[in-house]
Amino acid sequence: MVPVLTSHRFTVTPTDDTRARLELVASNDKPMGRGETQRSAVRAVQTALADLNSSYMLPVEADGFYGARTATAVEAFQRDYGLFADGVVGKQTIVQLDAIYSTAVNREPIGISVHIGVDRLDAGHYGESFPLSSCVNDARGMAALAGALGYRATIFENENATVANFSAFMRYAAVNLFAGDTLLFTFSGHGSQIPDTGSDAEADGLDETFCFHDRMLVDDQFYALVAELQQGVRVIGVFDSCHSGTAAKKIGSLGVEQDRRQRRAERLDQMEKAATAYEESFRSVVSGGEAYSAVPLTEEELRSQLEEDLPPAPAADGADLAPLAPLAVGEGLEVLADLYADGTTGKGKLLDSLTGIYDKSQDLYDSVRDAAGPKEQAEIQATMITLSACNDAQTTPAGSVYSLFTYNIITAWNRGGFTGNYRQFYQALLDRSRADATPVLTTYGRGAENLIYVRPFST
Repeated sequence: MVPVLTSHRFTVTPTDDTRARLELVASNDKPMGRGETQRSAVRAVQTALADLNSSYMLPVEADGFYGARTATAVEAFQRDYGLFADGVVGKQTIVQLDAIYSTAVNREPIGISVHIGVDRLDAGHYGESFPLSSCVNDARGMAALAGALGYRATIFENENATVANFSAFMRYAAVNLFAGDTLLFTFSGHGSQIPDTGSDAEADGLDETFCFHDRMLVDDQFYALVAELQQGVRVIGVFDSCHSGTAAKKIGSLGVEQDRRQRRAERLDQMEKAATAYEESFRSVVSGGEAYSAVPLTEEELRSQLEEDLPPAPAADGADLAPLAPLAVGEGLEVLADLYADGTTGKGKLLDSLTGIYDKSQDLYDSVRDAAGPKEQAEIQATMITLSACNDAQTTPAGSVYSLFTYNIITAWNRGGFTGNYRQFYQALLDRSRADATPVLTTYGRGAENLIYVRPFST
């Protein structure tokens, strides 16, 4: 089939399945009307109508369902442009919309992005620099991904990765981005948690933070900055830091999270089968930074290895305890299941709240939350979808080149070869993730849950 549609909106932004469905409409092979099952195609038409004229429908009404409200909006558009007004999207209607968005008269949506990479922190504020080695590379890798998609990318690294610089960028976006525009924000660095003294009362009693070079950006403040963006702006967040699951305040989590116990059980089952298959070798594991493969150990050999490697555990009162008893083979496999893939990554990106950073600067962080005020509970006008490296109770590792989560994103993206939607992309990340660092996909804002049906990172 020769493509009929030419606008960026209908050719670049959609997934392959959505684009194919729209082409069927444009060729008049299969018009779109009430009861349409391809939700992403419906949403593409709805957002085109909403961005063209809010009297047709509002951006928040673009929910992917073709019902009476959408049919009325289509009919109004058809009357305005002298088309047969039946409320069904056929060839004339989709081609007319496409022509409108293909002309220079209609402003094309733009995309801007900001990428934060912090490999070292300000020792004056944090007490030491807590060095990492992959976060600046993460920022540059994500900036390259964004640039290939047409974003105007900005990178803040190390000393330039300050809360002030990021806040200035967000306020620029609040003034210069309009309905249909996209803001992509990626962060790679340490994450932490501090006591929650705000009015939002998080369930765990803690606020999540991004550790910028100069100080921590509390999730209350980040949410307040997002709340300044105009209605219809789309925000995409990629958070490669510890405790990042709700770093922007959970306003409508999809709850799309694979059960860790099931994944652990599956891994344990695989390892138990491998341990009894004498003709097969174990999965490659890592010890001391070097990979090797080995035939399964006998029960006595495994006990010997586990006993040899177990360090004594310190007692609470400082006295040394006797070394732990050797583990049985089954218990040893459970340990290995929990530590699956540990050797492929570097140090974790966790800054424990007990380091005293918050205690030392409590007045500063409390005043930041006070300044955020009621915005932390206000409904944002923009829509936002975020991919986080792990949930609030977990940590995520850095690496030698890329951090694990960013590496998984870049490989799953496959230089633009991935053409599915966010839900499918999230599943691809889950398939690559570790059991102790489960990615989280979350949406924020009214109607944002429909973003899961669009192509990741699209403008």
